[in-house]
Formats: sequence, C-alpha cells, structure tokens
Amino acid sequence: MTATAVIATMGLALVGCTASAADDQKVITIFGEQGGQMDLNTNSFTKLLEDKFDVDIDFQTTGYDSAAATEARQISLAGGELPEAYMLVPWASQFTQAELQRYGEQGLILPLNDLIDEYAPNIADALDAEPGFKTLATAPDGKIWGLPQWNDCYHCSYPYKFWINTEWLDNLGLAMPTTPDEFFDVMMAFKTQDPNGNGVADEIPITGSAQWSIVPYIMNAFISNSFNTGAGANSQPISLGLDGDTVQMQTMQDGWREGLKFLNKLWAAGLIDPAAFSQGGDTMQATGNSAEAVVVGGFTAIHPGIGVSIGQEDGRDNQYNPVPPLNGAEGPITTYQLPSVPGATFVITKAADEVEQKVIMEMMDYIFTPEGHVRAQHGEEGIGWRAPEEGEIALDPELEPSFVDLPLDEENEADYNGNWGPMAQVFDTEEFRNAQVQPEDIYTQEGFERRLFQATELYEGKESDAIFPYWNLWVPVEEANELSTLTTNIESNVATSTAEFITGVRDPNSDADWDAYLQGLQGLGVDRYVEIWQAAYDAS
Repeated sequence: MTATAVIATMGLALVGCTASAADDQKVITIFGEQGGQMDLNTNSFTKLLEDKFDVDIDFQTTGYDSAAATEARQISLAGGELPEAYMLVPWASQFTQAELQRYGEQGLILPLNDLIDEYAPNIADALDAEPGFKTLATAPDGKIWGLPQWNDCYHCSYPYKFWINTEWLDNLGLAMPTTPDEFFDVMMAFKTQDPNGNGVADEIPITGSAQWSIVPYIMNAFISNSFNTGAGANSQPISLGLDGDTVQMQTMQDGWREGLKFLNKLWAAGLIDPAAFSQGGDTMQATGNSAEAVVVGGFTAIHPGIGVSIGQEDGRDNQYNPVPPLNGAEGPITTYQLPSVPGATFVITKAADEVEQKVIMEMMDYIFTPEGHVRAQHGEEGIGWRAPEEGEIALDPELEPSFVDLPLDEENEADYNGNWGPMAQVFDTEEFRNAQVQPEDIYTQEGFERRLFQATELYEGKESDAIFPYWNLWVPVEEANELSTLTTNIESNVATSTAEFITGVRDPNSDADWDAYLQGLQGLGVDRYVEIWQAAYDAS
C-alpha cells in the first residue's frame, strides 16, 4: 500500500482508472445504501471518485434495514427512470441469483463480461485469483450479470459457536464439556449450584433468540446440519445435506430425531430459556446485561457480543469463551457456511450508455485496487486507518501486517462520512482481512477480532462432507418461483416443528408425532424441493 500511495502521489495512473475527455462531467445515478450519519452524496470517497473520473455521482439512497431497503430497491426498478447502477450491501437488499437471471433475460441489467475485459483489469485478476468468487459470480450461461461481494470472513464461516460462562465453570470446579452428556451435566450444575453466587436461583443455563438458534451447535453432535431459524431461513435451503452425492433433508433423518430428543431433555430439565425460540436479539442481549446479576450460562452466536454487550465495566463479557464442537456420533462436527452471499451487490442497468458503462466499470475497478479498497472501505489515512508500526502483529501472526483500522469518531464528519463502509467490502480476501493489525489482548474492545479469530480456530477443519454447498449452485430461472415457495413453506415448517419438538408441544419420542411431521413435509412438496436442488447439484 505504501508503494501504491507513492505512485498515486507521483500522479501515475493505475490501468483503467483515468476517465477520458469524452467522459467530461457525466452525471451517473447510482442506487446505494447508507447507514447512520453517512451521506453518500457528500461522502469524501464519493468526492474522490468524482474528481478522479471527472464525473458527477447522484446517489439514490436507502438505509440498511433489509425490508425497507428491498422495498426501495424494487420501487426503483419498477419506476420510470432506472439508475445507471446499483451498489448494495449483502445483508440489506442485494440481488438474488434468480433476480439476476430474470432481469438479465428482460434486458434490465447488462452482462459485465466484456466490460470487465475492457475496463476492469483488477476485477479480472480478482476473478482469476479466487475461483470461489468467479463461481459465485458466473451464471450457468457464462454471463456475469452482477458482482457479489467476496468477503472471506474467517470467523463468519463458522457462525454457530457456543459461548459458555467459563467463570461459572471455575466457580463450580467444572471442566469444559466435550460430549452431549457432559454438556447436560454442566448446564444442570449451572441451574442448581448457584454459580453466580448470589444465593438466588436466577441462573439461565442456555438462552437464544429467533435469530440465533440454540439448535445448530448441539445438533451437530447428532447429525451434520446448517440449521437456522426464521421463515425460510432467508430463502436458503439450510435443511438440506449430502449423503455422498445424494441431496437429502437432514431434518428428516434419524440423527435429527435423536438430536431433538436430547434438546427436549434439556428443555424438560429447565435448562433452556423459555424465550429462546421467540425473543429478539435485543431482548436476548438485555438478559445477558441484567443489572441484577450475571444470569446467563451460555448461548449460540457468531460472536459473544450478541449475547452480552462488549466492554462492560464489570467485565462480564469476558466471562464468555467458546466451547469446541461436542464429540458426538460422528466425532466433533461444526457448521460451515460460505460467508459470501450468492447473488450480486453491483449491477449496471440498461439506463447506462456506453460512456457511462465504461466510467462505472472503471470506478468499481478502482475499488478493487489495494489503494482504492482501503480508501473506500476504511476512509482516509490517518483518520480511518494508519500504517502499522514496528512490533505490531497481524490478526494472522503468519502474515505481514498491512494496516490498522482506527476507531470511529462519531463527532467528526471526516470519520463517519469518509468512506463507503460495507458497500465497499467488494473483495475482502482472507489475506486482506487477516493481515490487519489487531492488539494481542483479546479481552479488549480493540482486540475483539483476534478473540473471534482464536475462537474460530477451535472450529475450523471440523466441518462435515455432508454440508450442502447451495451457495455454489444456480437453479434455472423458470423454477425460481416454485423453489421460492417451496423453500419458504418447508424451511418455515422445519423451524416451527423443531421448536415444538424441543418444547414438548410434539413428542420426539413418539413415533406418531414423528411420522406426522414427516408426512407434513411430504404434503408441502419436500420431494420436489430435493429434486430441484439435486438437479442443480448434478449440473454443477
């Protein structure tokens, strides 16, 4: 990056980054998403691009709330005047694979293949360097209708970690559990032996939320799964798995039933928070932050800040540490999920003429350069980031440290409006993320990312061959609507039924109840659901 900055200072241009005289002051409308105090139209990175490419960028904006952002995006697509491009955030309103194929066939969005070849050498290099990125971006017909964000987030790849109160373990003289039976015994001790020492039976051994299910971590001891909760699990087929090359419903197998029996045993013993399947994340965290006492024994989440606020004065957030995957029927198994989302955050529409297509592509290509990437995502040097100092260590100690991400000053506009944030997280490779400097003390707020890195090392390599790689598969556009309905109905039914079996509304020990559950999925079209995904898997 130092070399790049020197080159930039000398006025030498990166390939494909300089606008021609013919592009003079083109007005390009972009639909984008912004958060908090950010204003993309006055943002200093926007101004940098306008100066660099001699263009006027007019942003149509919406926030990060998924429902509102998706609605706003749909309105912009249906309106009379399309923006020339969309630059979105994955968890807000990015385009699905089905939308890309449909809008591509309708001519609303343009294929990017030739534009990348002509104007985006850095994007072309990224697609060649990371096969997973190219697979994610390329439709079955070979067209690249849009670019997804490639975010090789190490700790995000293993989202269902169990965070246990290790201070409670120490108070009761207990070892870290390694099997389901040991896990049960530890949670029973949390409930009955007053580990917080306040003389009140106020302990909640296990809590969770509608967003962060208690199921996946425990269920992996019985059968490999990527089970999530919520209607349709964000439209992903998370109940599916592989038996060799055969797609199957993990949630219809005997191992799933055995896992439900164990979870029901935890429930019947009063070890699971009654609100675990219905409460929101804020309520879950509020329980972890209880002013009366530390009352939570453990929870499943991608990071401990979901269950308890980080940086509390009493240090309770530092009590929660990861439990390695439990050793079950097939050994210790964890859930792996690709942290990059199928679909696209960046597309160019038919509203862009040839000159605008060129400039938009060149601007995006600049964000794929080392200089542009850091500037777009983290802001100006000395404000959003700084170069590493001697002795500082990268997140991955085996990598050369690259830069230090500086804390945000919410009172300073150069901080809060100096970058595009998650909208610019276009090609965060494992090396890019893990080369960032992090303090060595993992129990400081500044060292939080290293805490997650070290926790993930306990889970890496324990994923199962049964995990279904749906993120790499494209379903034919003519089957998209049917699949969407099947996904919503079937995955919602699985989520509801799972909660009912755990809480005793249905009895997992009853053959009649189990058979009724299986028959219910048959009635919802589960065979067709599996058939569509089997064909997509075979075609890949």
